[in-house]
Amino acid sequence: MEKDWLRQSSENQDVIIFLLGWAATPNAVLHIAPPGYDVLACHNHSGKPEPFRAEDFARYRRIFLFAWSFGVWVAEQCCRELPLYRAVALNGTPYPVDPRWGMRLKVVLRSMQTIARSGGENAFAATGAAAEGRYIPDGPYPDRSADEKVNELINLSDQAKDYSAAHLTWHRAYIADKDEIFPPARMWDYWSTVGLGTEFDSYHYPFTDAGIVLNELI
Repeated sequence: MEKDWLRQSSENQDVIIFLLGWAATPNAVLHIAPPGYDVLACHNHSGKPEPFRAEDFARYRRIFLFAWSFGVWVAEQCCRELPLYRAVALNGTPYPVDPRWGMRLKVVLRSMQTIARSGGENAFAATGAAAEGRYIPDGPYPDRSADEKVNELINLSDQAKDYSAAHLTWHRAYIADKDEIFPPARMWDYWSTVGLGTEFDSYHYPFTDAGIVLNELI
C-alpha cells in the first residue's frame, strides 16, 4: 500500500483517510480538501495489507474513514486498531469477490485481460469505464503501468477470495444506482444485513461531487 499525505498540518485536529480502490491514484480525491483536516490517500494495494497503528494517529481528535470499492475490503484488514469516529463505505462491500455480495468474478478477470492487452493505457479507459462515467481525473500523481495494475488486481482478488470477513463498524454505506463494477443489488443484499444502505445517483467513481464526503464530516 502506498500512502500519500495530501494535506498535513500540526494545527489540524481531525484526519480523513481515503482507502481508494484498485488502479486509483490520489488524483481521485485531490479536490476534496476541507479546511481543518489532514488528508491521507492510500492506494496501490499490491502487497499484503499492513494494519494502521493506533499510535500513529493518536494526536487526532477524530478519524474519518472513506473506503471506496476494493478499499472497503482493505479497510477491514487495515483499520481494526483505529478508533474511527466515522467509517463510510462507497460502492463496495467487505466481500468484493463473492457471488452474493461482491463483483462478478468474470468482470474482474476480463479487466485483467483488457489491461494486459492495453499496453499501458489508463486502466479505467481501457475497461470502458470512461464511457460508464467512472473516469478518475488526471493530476500530479503518475499513472502506473498495465503490468502493475494487473498485479494489483490479481493480489486483491486472490486475497479477498481467500479471506473476507467483516470486523469494522460502518456508519454509512453509499450505493451508486448506476454502478457497473459492483452490482448495486449485491451491495444492497450485503449492507441490508447490517441495517445500512444509502442510494445515490452516480457511477462507480463516487467523488465527482465532493459533497458526499463533506456531508459526512459531522
